[in-house]
Order: sequence, then C-alpha cells, then structure tokens
Amino acid sequence: MALPRVTIDLDAVGDATRRLTDALHVRGLRLNGVTKCVDGEPAVGRAMLAAGASGLADSRVPSLARLAAHGLGPLTLIRAPQADELEAAARVADRVLLCDPDAARALGELARSRPVEVLLTVDLGDRREGVLPDLAPTVAAELAGLAGVDLVGIAVNFACLSGQLPSRALFRQAEDILAEVAGHCVAGPLLSLGGTCVLQHLDGYVPRFATEVRSGGGPIYGYDFVGDRGLAGLRRTDPVLTAAVLECFRKPPAPTGAAGLDAFGHVPEVRLPREDAWYALLAVGRRDIEPAGMRPLLPGASLAGATSDVSVLIAPERLHPGDEVRFALHYDALVRAVTSPFVTVECAPDGDPPVPRDVPKGGAP
Repeated sequence: MALPRVTIDLDAVGDATRRLTDALHVRGLRLNGVTKCVDGEPAVGRAMLAAGASGLADSRVPSLARLAAHGLGPLTLIRAPQADELEAAARVADRVLLCDPDAARALGELARSRPVEVLLTVDLGDRREGVLPDLAPTVAAELAGLAGVDLVGIAVNFACLSGQLPSRALFRQAEDILAEVAGHCVAGPLLSLGGTCVLQHLDGYVPRFATEVRSGGGPIYGYDFVGDRGLAGLRRTDPVLTAAVLECFRKPPAPTGAAGLDAFGHVPEVRLPREDAWYALLAVGRRDIEPAGMRPLLPGASLAGATSDVSVLIAPERLHPGDEVRFALHYDALVRAVTSPFVTVECAPDGDPPVPRDVPKGGAP
C-alpha cells in the first residue's frame, strides 16, 4: 500500500534560513526557527540550525521532545503547557512562553539540573495569548520570585487570531513594556516577536534590546502567508504531497436536484465541472489534509473537493489506479498532513531521512 507522502526540500529550508538570518543579523536581530508546521521534524530543525537559526521553537511538547532526542536546541515551547505536560516541558524545553504564575511555579518545582527560562507573554491586541500590558509588571514581579524559573524577557505575537499586523509602533510598545519588567529579568532582557509576518515590517526598526523573530513560514516556505507575499530575496518553495489514484472514470456533470449538507454537517465545498470530465479518486482525505490548501502540480488538473478519506481530482486525461499525483501544500494543509498517521514524511536530499514520530508520551529520556 502506497501511503500519501509529504516531501520537504531541506536544501530550500537551509537556503531560506541562511538568507533570513543574514538579513536579520544586519538589523541586530536573530531568528528562532519554528518547526510546528512539520511536527518538530529533526531533519528540518537540523537544517535551520546549520543555516544560522539561534534556536528552535514549537507549540507541542512531543514535537520538542523529538528535537531534544536528537540533541537539537536550544528549544522554546511557544504554547503554555497543560498541567500534565509540565514535567516533560521542564525536561525538554530551555525556554517556555507563558503568563500564568501557577504554571510557572509548578514548572520550576519540576525543573531538574537547571532553571527553566520563561518569557512572559503579553497581548498587544491580537487577543490570543498573554496578559494585557498594564498587568505585565505585576505578573513579571511574581514570576521573578519563583524558584526553578528565570524570567528572561517578554514575548508578543501578531496576526494569528484577529489578524492584527505588526508595526514599528507595536514593536516600540513591546520594548516599553520590556523596559518596565527588565529589572525582574535575570540578564539582559529578550524581546521575542512572532511570527513570520514580522519580517515584512522591520524597515526602519532598530531594536533597543536583544530581539528575536520566531518564524516557521519563512525558513520552510520562504513566504509570508499573512501578507500573502514573498519575502525579499527568497524563493517560495512549498512542500509537496504525493497521493495515489484509486480509480478514474469519465463522468457527465452532476445531476441537479435537492442537496443537503456533507458528512461533516457543512455546506459542501466542491467545484464540479459543467461538462464531461475525468474524475480521479485519490487516497487522501480531510483526515489528512486541508483540501483548500492543495494545488495540483499536474497541468490542467483541479481539485474538486474531498471527503474524510478520499479526494476527487478533475484530471486532464485518464489516470490509472496506482498512478501518483503531486500537490504543492499551503501551510494549513502541511500542518494537517504531517500529523496524520496515514501520511509519511520524507526529506530531500535522500541522505537526510526523516525521523519517525515514535518519541513516547512525556518526552525524551
């Protein structure tokens, strides 16, 4: 059985990372490579570090554990850990983004040979994670008094929930907040800016503090999905999904008549031709991918839609069972594909194979 597979170009990841880190270094910033859209794939993390990333970041503890098991780091957990993740987070993460003093206290109690660094998350308007700016000094003082953790700065995020774009004014606001809490930090404070869209808004910005940009779309795609545009000096390179054909028949347009919702209870998202066409059934479905994020690389083909376990491709000619069709994957489709147990991941060049997702729950030993 040929499972669908995602192919990631490590040479492209390395080239994009190198260009980004060089461009940021000139501005006095550094890059923290985010691996969450590839589920913490160590081969990708290794390529980022080799190309100059100052560290790696992920939102899932098991993904960080995959990276830690291969000696990669320093590692940043960019989503606050749940109660049952604290022990593993204390073991595998060098830094954790959070704003709950109770979680930080528990994290510190579980820390072993070294304190865990904490970046206080502050909400500048995106309304995802973090305390409001006026609460930051109070929470920072509380975090600084906890054993087993070191407050090292603040982290802010843009354009993930509400679409709020970064700006120099917001960078300066973040710096003003960091200046207020700097006395509670163990060393020169760090400002952590997320995510890739930040890279498009750095013109004229000179950082007052040590500053990093957290980015995954930049190193992996060479693209800013928030701005829907390329990054200066980079070539967009999408990971590719390959899926097998199960059947292919020439069919007339769909009959008219009453239509209901799909199996998920939604209005069907389908684009059927109005003339006879070749309909190819593919062995990949919504359980594995986001169909809106798939672009067929077969000239003349289009994706009609997908159900839970299969997709339907409108092909320019007859395909046969066992034939394979390739798709460029948008960020959302990649995130879903790499976490599906029914999709394999491979990295090019072939000499650097992917690492199986077999790290046990609880993290690296």
